[in-house]
Amino acid sequence: MSQYYFALNSPPISFTKSDLYSKNENMIQISPYIKAISDAFFLSNQFRKNLFLYYCTSFNNKSLIITFDGSSLRFLGPSFFSAAHLLIRVMKHIINPSSKQKKLTPGITIHNEESSWIFEKHSKDEWIQINYSNIQEKQLFKFSMSFPILFLFGFDKIDSENIEHRISWGPLEIDEQIILTNHYIESMM
Repeated sequence: MSQYYFALNSPPISFTKSDLYSKNENMIQISPYIKAISDAFFLSNQFRKNLFLYYCTSFNNKSLIITFDGSSLRFLGPSFFSAAHLLIRVMKHIINPSSKQKKLTPGITIHNEESSWIFEKHSKDEWIQINYSNIQEKQLFKFSMSFPILFLFGFDKIDSENIEHRISWGPLEIDEQIILTNHYIESMM
């Protein structure tokens, strides 16, 4: 089974449980990114253990990369609320890491890093950038199943020689782009 890496460039996280049921501007902006966490791991009700998700964001003006390791991740269901509750737990852990109630879920790690840390780590892997744009065409991509692949979502301004393919699934929300990418990966297997 091939290993896949998704890197998701999200807006800053800052919400509470009660915000999950509101339609404030912050929740409208971040909701597709939260939903994208669950969408990345679930396809046809099967959990993808071969996926490693980098969730690039910030909290309290500090850059963070929250990693979700499918091989050891627990307590993530296929819903938006499941992913949102895991992010709330991450925020509480950052505020008070010594509290037992705010202990991180297995498979989740917090790194105080910028996105460049991911790119350095995957410099030898194949990269595919999924553009969030208004291009109507759906460009199909082919890749080798034998090498690790880093899929980049929401990184519109990256100009790197490491990027093998640039794909536009637009005009789609970020969570829809992840669903289409997952579907395409599964159809290639």
